[in-house]
Amino acid sequence: MKTRINLIVILLLLLLGNSCKHEQTTKIASDPAAIELKEVKELLQELDDQFSESFNNADSIALAKHYATEGTWGAIKGKENLISAWGKSIRYANKNGIPNVKFKISSVFNDGEFMVEIGSYEFSDLNNTVKSTGKYLVVRKLEEGKWKMYRDIGL
Repeated sequence: MKTRINLIVILLLLLLGNSCKHEQTTKIASDPAAIELKEVKELLQELDDQFSESFNNADSIALAKHYATEGTWGAIKGKENLISAWGKSIRYANKNGIPNVKFKISSVFNDGEFMVEIGSYEFSDLNNTVKSTGKYLVVRKLEEGKWKMYRDIGL
C-alpha cells in the first residue's frame, strides 16, 4: 500500500513539475487577479499556520474546515470523519506530550487547477522541544474562494 501511494505521489510530482518547466514565473488565479507562486507559498504557509493553531488549540472542527468538500486525509473522507479522526489525533498527541505541531513548506507547484505543497512538520512538547518530525504532501483545490486541502498525505 505504501509503495502504491509513493508511486502515485511521484507520478503526480513529475506531471506537475513538467507542466511548470516552461514558465519562468508561474502564476495562478485565486480570484480575478493572478498572483506569483512566491506569494502563493506565503499564503499557503499562513493557511498551514492556521491549521497548526487549530491543532494546538485542540479544535478538530476547525481542522476539518480546512478541507475541500471532497477532501481526504489519507483514506479518511467526509467532514464528520475528519473531525473524528483529528479529534483522535489531538487526544493521542496530548496523551503523549506532543500537543503542538508546526508545518514548513519546502516546495509549491501548480497546474492551474490544483496547488501541490510539499513540506515538513514537527511535533513538540509544551517547552517547544521537538519530539517527532516528518514530511507531507498536500494537494489544494480552490473552493469558495479559498485554497482548501483536497488530498492530505503523510510521506
